Amino acid sequence: MTEVSIRVPSVEALFDAWSPEPLERRPLSDEARERILDQWPQARRHAEGAPTVALRLPESERREGLEGTIGAAVHHDMEAMAVNARRHWIRRSLRPRESRIGIALFFVALAIGALIDLGGGESFFGQVFVVLAWVALWAPAYRLITAASFRLARKHFVELSRADVRIAWD
Repeated sequence: MTEVSIRVPSVEALFDAWSPEPLERRPLSDEARERILDQWPQARRHAEGAPTVALRLPESERREGLEGTIGAAVHHDMEAMAVNARRHWIRRSLRPRESRIGIALFFVALAIGALIDLGGGESFFGQVFVVLAWVALWAPAYRLITAASFRLARKHFVELSRADVRIAWD
């Protein structure tokens, strides 16, 4: 049996800390989801049967019924990601306010940099504004790239939503 195995420092680190959902419906943290997703294709390729997801959690956090709750949460998160990756990947990835501000700052900073360098040379201050222009687009670009990556991984989310989840306590 092949498995995707990740060590999680705590139950709290496995989930989105800001989510008000009950534990069995709470989304995974971005880091945990990405780690599982990164290892899944290789495990799937070398699996003879259906690969499993093994989460290694600290023994000190072990409680009655927690294993089933965590398994339900992982399945729920992967099902939600499969739907989002298929239908809502671009719209939800770009936050309208942040994207508009980033694009506006990009053009304003480029214009200021061009005005400073209008005399023909490339000055230090002109280059500072060019760098500022590119920095303004980092967050929207990161979200767009992540959304595109999730869109391409949508079949993996479907497979992960059906995978067995095993909890190992260390």
